[in-house]
Amino acid sequence: MKIETERLLLRPYAPEDADEQFRITSDPEFRRHMGPQFRPTRDKVLVGIGRFTEHWYQFGYGAWALELKGEGRLVGYCGMRHLLPSDEVELFYGCDRDYWGRGLVTEAARASLRYGFGRMGFARVMAVTDKANLGSRRVMEKCGLRYERDTVYFDLPVVYYAVNRGDYRPDGSPYTERE
Repeated sequence: MKIETERLLLRPYAPEDADEQFRITSDPEFRRHMGPQFRPTRDKVLVGIGRFTEHWYQFGYGAWALELKGEGRLVGYCGMRHLLPSDEVELFYGCDRDYWGRGLVTEAARASLRYGFGRMGFARVMAVTDKANLGSRRVMEKCGLRYERDTVYFDLPVVYYAVNRGDYRPDGSPYTERE
């Protein structure tokens, strides 16, 4: 499943993406708001790409590689994952630091939410981030998620945002789905 937005192609990950994904996630500034346990290696990135693929097969949704249209350059990731053993669906994303502040993550997150609420029929989507990660919080708010509480997520203190299907309002920006 691929989705096109104005500036991005959201596409399935491939093993060939491992070097760029490793470069992006190895940046200390990228990892600043993540826990100390998040220390990527190329092997961990390859395992993660495999897990992304497995998730798609198991649930029919997952993470997309974000490719800048016209350049074919991997600039990040965005998607949703089922949080076992709960029934929650988490929106998650990350972007190459060179592309921060350009609205690309918001564009990808909105497309992901349209897919989740439209195609998948989700009742609710949540997201978490470090309290100090104001950029990530702004993305969540621009996508219609609202702060609900402080909590702990994988041993990290975070803020929890969510949006229910009935409260979700797509922004109407153009996108197309291609299988």
